[in-house]
Amino acid sequence: MRNMIMAVAAVSTIALGLGAAPAAQAALPIIVGACDVSDLSPAAIDCAGWYDGNLLNNSGTHVADQQEALALLGFDWDGDWTAVDATKIAGGGGDYKTYDFPGLLDGLTYVGIHKGKGDDGFEGTAFFKLDADNLDVFTLNLKGGSDAVLYFTGGSVVPEPATWAMMIIGFGAAGSMLRSSRRRRALAAF
Repeated sequence: MRNMIMAVAAVSTIALGLGAAPAAQAALPIIVGACDVSDLSPAAIDCAGWYDGNLLNNSGTHVADQQEALALLGFDWDGDWTAVDATKIAGGGGDYKTYDFPGLLDGLTYVGIHKGKGDDGFEGTAFFKLDADNLDVFTLNLKGGSDAVLYFTGGSVVPEPATWAMMIIGFGAAGSMLRSSRRRRALAAF
């Protein structure tokens, strides 16, 4: 039994090393305006930005910028641009913009919004963390709203490979212990 526990501990230590090494931190563009949770209605629970320019595309440096800004909000985005919903909002100018993604937003939700120059005179990109409860639409309370990207909404984040490895090892160890205890009982009865 002791040897089995030692083996599980050794394999667990090795499995933890399966996770990817953290990526080098990129330097985000300069902040041209301070974001506020009240920039959205309903209000967000956290925000990062307004960073200079439109960062909402799949070019290499902009993907890294998006990943770093989202990490500041506690979300680890893998950079897979095909997995996001990028919405281009028609029209421009001074109106406040309402964003309506297909489907309801529910649970922790992460979005990025680009705005052009409005009354405040700056153009930039901000990232927001919302606690959505079957939210159909939300509004940017600043003028000049433009593109928006939905990175994640609701559910739970898929576990990392190291977490899956630990779960598989744990289930295997539990099964092995059950089998050995069944064998001991069968031998004792014999």
